[in-house]
Amino acid sequence: MATSSSAHSRGWSSSTVSDAVALDHFEVLYPYIQDFLLSQFSAHSMPTDAIEYFARCLDYNAFRGKYRTGLVVIMAAEGFKGRELDDLEYQKAAVLGWAVVLLHSYFLVSENIVDDVKRSLGKLPWHLEKGVGLKAINDALLLEGAVFQLIREHFRNETYYLDLLELLHETRHPAFFRNPVPVSTTKSLAYAHGRFILQRTANIYKFAIYSYYLPMALSMIFCGFPVEKVSPIDSNYYDFVLDILLPLGEYVQIQSEYFESRTGNLPKTRSWCYDVVRTSGSPELLAALELYFGKDDVTSQLEMRRIFDVAGIDKRYEQYSEDAYTRISGLIDALPELRSPSGDSVLRRTVFHSLLEHIHSRTE
Repeated sequence: MATSSSAHSRGWSSSTVSDAVALDHFEVLYPYIQDFLLSQFSAHSMPTDAIEYFARCLDYNAFRGKYRTGLVVIMAAEGFKGRELDDLEYQKAAVLGWAVVLLHSYFLVSENIVDDVKRSLGKLPWHLEKGVGLKAINDALLLEGAVFQLIREHFRNETYYLDLLELLHETRHPAFFRNPVPVSTTKSLAYAHGRFILQRTANIYKFAIYSYYLPMALSMIFCGFPVEKVSPIDSNYYDFVLDILLPLGEYVQIQSEYFESRTGNLPKTRSWCYDVVRTSGSPELLAALELYFGKDDVTSQLEMRRIFDVAGIDKRYEQYSEDAYTRISGLIDALPELRSPSGDSVLRRTVFHSLLEHIHSRTE
């Protein structure tokens, strides 16, 4: 799996052309990823129909056209190193990016079954596809296994192989805490997982952990930032990054809920817009909210648009967005630009500013 240096992505940009180029070169590697994973089936003498079925599963759930979090690995690696990646580096960073995509596919297939989702990412969830059903439970496990097959194939001889495995394993756990505390009554929750300690408030941060902290931390490990302190006076690179990426992930989650709010189809417990109306609406508006929220019929969706308009959701979100942008920018500006022990990489603020700018400029 080789790529020319000129084909490498050059980081996030508000430019549609730049984004398309980065996406294209990442996507080009998918046939290699799929061929390798299917070869593992063939090596165990699996029947042809089983191999074809898993190929279909990969195509449907992993090869889906949007790879933002997978691309973060590559963008961050180039930013930390301060240069384009060479061919081997790009290959390894891209494999880590595809591992993130596959892990997200595993999460999505599993959660769609549990939540009895009818539409996911603009199409039927995998378990509602013809001929799938509850076989999707097993398919989710295969997608999860694919992550570790890729990592083993490409990183087992690297000194940081164990760090990659532990991060991936530990990320899987908090992602399945299912709203233990309402956002409005945040209480302290502590997730202590080996060398990666995550201590924050409500479950909204699970999204930040596996969508932003995971790819960034994978990139940091790849770039030589040590996970463990050698002495008490050493810097904890990952704590600095976590303090930025948790509020950034929360911002993205609320942003996505706002963009989707006009459909009126968000679950009540996971909607920022719903919470705004609940905390600031009149009794009449609250009654209408309970009557129409989360329903698929046209009348309910139109009523939800009216409710959000009356509650001033657009202005409230605009204010929230600007406040979040300012707050996260401040956190990034305070980040110490520490050098990795090898001296090859620097924890550059520009990496995080670039990511924030890309998110802030989203319109859908």
